[in-house]
Amino acid sequence: MRKTLGRVALLALCVLVANAALAGHITRRGVAQPALQTIFSVEAPAAGATVFGIVEVRGYILDDRGVSRITLLVDGAPVHDADINQPRQDVRRKYPRFFGEDFPVGTGFLTSFLASNYTDGSHTVAMRVTYSNSEVVELAEIPVIVDNTINQAPIGALDSPGDPNVYVSGVYPVTGWVIDAEGIRTTTGSDGKVRADIEVMVDDAVVGQAVYPLPRPDVAIAHPDVAAAFNSGFQMNLDTTRFTNGFYTISVRVWDTSGMSQVIGSTDIWLENNYATLGPFGRIDWPMSNGHFYSTGCFTANPPSGIDYNPGDNVDWVSGWVVDQNDNSIFEGVVGVELLMNGVPVKNTATDCGPVTRGGVTFQANCYGNERPDILYQYPQFGMDAKYAGYFFDVNTRYYLQTGQLHLGLNILGVQARTRDSVRPAVIINEVPIIVNCDFRGINPAYGELEVPVAMQYMKNTQLVKGWVIDFPGGLRRLNFYVDGILDGSLIAGTGVSLGLPRSDVPLKYPWLPYPDSYYSGFEYNLDTAKYVDGVHQLVIEAVGYNGGSNFWVQRPLVFNNAN
Repeated sequence: MRKTLGRVALLALCVLVANAALAGHITRRGVAQPALQTIFSVEAPAAGATVFGIVEVRGYILDDRGVSRITLLVDGAPVHDADINQPRQDVRRKYPRFFGEDFPVGTGFLTSFLASNYTDGSHTVAMRVTYSNSEVVELAEIPVIVDNTINQAPIGALDSPGDPNVYVSGVYPVTGWVIDAEGIRTTTGSDGKVRADIEVMVDDAVVGQAVYPLPRPDVAIAHPDVAAAFNSGFQMNLDTTRFTNGFYTISVRVWDTSGMSQVIGSTDIWLENNYATLGPFGRIDWPMSNGHFYSTGCFTANPPSGIDYNPGDNVDWVSGWVVDQNDNSIFEGVVGVELLMNGVPVKNTATDCGPVTRGGVTFQANCYGNERPDILYQYPQFGMDAKYAGYFFDVNTRYYLQTGQLHLGLNILGVQARTRDSVRPAVIINEVPIIVNCDFRGINPAYGELEVPVAMQYMKNTQLVKGWVIDFPGGLRRLNFYVDGILDGSLIAGTGVSLGLPRSDVPLKYPWLPYPDSYYSGFEYNLDTAKYVDGVHQLVIEAVGYNGGSNFWVQRPLVFNNAN
């Protein structure tokens, strides 16, 4: 096997031209010759480097044929494909006239291998490039030395804040990812939450620990040998109001199980907090965006004055959370949350909170201050304000359809919060579109929650789709899963099927839902994303009941990324 020019291998930079003398030194026998020009660089590992732990292999390639695949080779044997087409603006600046001004920006590639899979000593790393015209060439054979006696510090990246000198105010998410061959040092609290040793620092002073692990399928694509890569994300919601305005350095330091640490990223930011940038924030957890509200009756006659609920009517609800981030303790705190229907306030927790009875169950509705330990976990700096940040509104869709606040078809639900600062107007926290419908046959549509995947989640290979759904009365007979309008597969009720799985959390969270339907409401479906071309796809789930009714109860955009 002929090797790359020694000097080129040492620099890990190959500039290939259609010259027989040069090309003969960089291609194997029987492999297609390079095109007119190829610019190819392996930036890591360096030639002759001692490698250990997770060995990242990264670089970039420019070629007018286009690149469809880059395969990592160790000692001449294929390991796996690299994540290609990564944005590299620096490469564009370096080669501004490469094939004109319109060459692809996504010229970077990244992958890795575990040094522990190889014996100590000398090995070679190379890349096999498959071009869009099916030509194949092997480039940049680099010698490395594996030493498994060395413990590697954690590796990762700080994604946000990303650009230096960015202006930041209020609660700002510090996000990124981290992996380690030995594992990240973690503890599990009594609440079952994982606390990782991922320290967020402001000017080298630790101000908090990040939430970990979070899904990062993009990291899993680039590091397929690392089992923890898929859930390698972290986030800390930094309360910038604790600092005076000015320049600061945000850094993230991570510790592994062997006690080694490393700062994986650092960015300079400008904190600029003032009255206009601070205020309450939160979200609507239920209903989902483009979820459904159901009216028991379709007529629009005016209801009896002042009665917003009739026995037998379907009950919908709106729930979520809100926290105030005002840096003035005199005015800090939420005093009321209002439910909006198409921009019109219809309920206020300050005046409408109280017990209601639905389906024989009595509970507090139209209230703010419900316990939300998950929000405390995400925003520990807000203490009790975060712990009791939940709100809940009880909704009789039929009533609001009759009074005109809702109409059949598309509507917008919103939530706004008022704080202790009487001068500040109510702040709209979140808005979601919903579909209001009814069935003249009197058949209630199915409803539920798609928990995984989230909107625009990056997905690779076979991924789990899970949640819960209820079709009452009658029960659920089938779930159909459509991708871009084409049936991908179904879950049919029966023995050994992942439909009707026990979900003890659902009846506890929503005690008025019909039981035992709410308990046996779980489902799990394996979606093979590799069958589809890469890009954005629409997942739609249809519920079919034994009562003869069916409805498409959720639609969600997803991103498939299989390098195909």
